[in-house]
Amino acid sequence: MMDIFYENSMGERLNLLSPPYMLQTGEFFDYKWAYDIKEKKIGAFSKEIEDKPALLSILNYGKESYYDAINHFSEVTEQDVLQQKYGKLYIGDMYLQCYITASSKTDWENDIELLDNEITITTDYPFWIKEHAYSFKTKDVTQTNNKRYAYRYAYRYANGLMNTAVINEHYTDCNFKMVVYGPITDPLVYIGGHPYLVNIILTEGEYLEIDSAAETVVKVTAFGERVNAFHNRSFIHSVFEPVHPGRQLIGWSGRFDFDLTLYEERSEPKWGSRAAG
Repeated sequence: MMDIFYENSMGERLNLLSPPYMLQTGEFFDYKWAYDIKEKKIGAFSKEIEDKPALLSILNYGKESYYDAINHFSEVTEQDVLQQKYGKLYIGDMYLQCYITASSKTDWENDIELLDNEITITTDYPFWIKEHAYSFKTKDVTQTNNKRYAYRYAYRYANGLMNTAVINEHYTDCNFKMVVYGPITDPLVYIGGHPYLVNIILTEGEYLEIDSAAETVVKVTAFGERVNAFHNRSFIHSVFEPVHPGRQLIGWSGRFDFDLTLYEERSEPKWGSRAAG
């Protein structure tokens, strides 16, 4: 049995397969592509906002704990709606960015600690996502047999750097988020031979975020201020190029740390998906 739980934007989790919450049914594995029609042929495909209904039983032993469970579910899920910050519905190790937008309670009586809660899960990005996270550290480079070569020959890549790779396990391209940590000037990373370059100076405590799906480049200062760095990106090679399937070699100077997260996206969660951490 795959784990199924809801995690709100504050990191609070509701296990939906263990009392007091018992998920009965849900349209989580159903999906639909919208499409344009041009000259009696299918044009571009797209995804629209989706509502996914689900039936959740809430039960507990003793009125106080029963009432607490009902109230807690509402409080955890409604925080996301009021703050307009996505919650995440997990099935195994994949999640759907979503809100719980409706709740209709049936089959409840005052003297029985049980009710059925028909909820509506709403998403404007109807893809199930699995994250694959990688970290690349300067100390890992200096501990290889390359010694100083990684610094002396900045972008020619000595053996240790070229032996570094990420694997896109998906059947298609993956969006990604890259976080580059200062200090560094004009950070450049190669993924599968494609250069990702931003012409910018990062001082100690600053970092750069590249989000390929949102097509944003943001510098975050040591004080937490977020500065738009979109126009600092390379105009020769796109820094939003998705990561292609398979094993992709990583190349970089070894002079800075960076994190890379690949986002595997599917219209339905994988059957038999492993439990999330």
